[in-house]
Amino acid sequence: MARLAEPLATRIADHAIRVACRLAARGIDLRVEGLEHMPATGPAIIAARHFHHFYDGCALVAVVPRPLKIVITLDWMENAAGLRLMRGACQIVNWPVVVRPDSHAPDRGAMATRRKLLSATRECVDLLRRGQLVLVFPEGYPNIDPSFTPKTGDDAFLPFQPGFVRFAALAERDGITRVPIVPVGLEYQRGDRWRVKVRFGLPVMRLPEVDVRDQVCAIEEEVRRLSGLEHAPDAEERAMSDVATAGVLK
Repeated sequence: MARLAEPLATRIADHAIRVACRLAARGIDLRVEGLEHMPATGPAIIAARHFHHFYDGCALVAVVPRPLKIVITLDWMENAAGLRLMRGACQIVNWPVVVRPDSHAPDRGAMATRRKLLSATRECVDLLRRGQLVLVFPEGYPNIDPSFTPKTGDDAFLPFQPGFVRFAALAERDGITRVPIVPVGLEYQRGDRWRVKVRFGLPVMRLPEVDVRDQVCAIEEEVRRLSGLEHAPDAEERAMSDVATAGVLK
């Protein structure tokens, strides 16, 4: 029902994005595990590792059988016309847009950043209450990015920020909505072409009686495990958390 209530332009755009992502995914050796853990209906948040600026989203859109609404940032775009075009496209497909506080975007001031964060939060809550899937990369920065990333190697993993759990909490305030959070790992291997394993973990529910930070850390560790990175963050990675906003979802 939620899907049918969307504008025709949004449904057409979702279909076009899925086709494009499946075509792009042919450029990688893509494997999938645990897809049966994805809820077949109703709202959910996908909390995924962020490794590749392009292939992460393509892989997930290509394999998840339902439309994904991706929380993205456009602060890497320097061309004003291109930025306006991308913002318009995101509005059509209902992809919430945030600005990272440490970005170099011309409108990155504290007030502008806060307004965009509040707007993105409202959009995410609305999407969840309408039964949609919301994809969040809580690290905020990928390992492979043509513009900038604070990560220094393929195994670098930034601490998760708690916004995605708070999205669930806000959506559930209506007393009706229940939002499972699905941890997703992405394991990349270099070669003639990227080999990518996407692993879906068991959905978890937000627990009001448990501290948000503890829940975030538990999901972070599960995403790390699903990504084939079972070691704890080293000092360098933890230090990078001060400059990495991980989606500015605080």
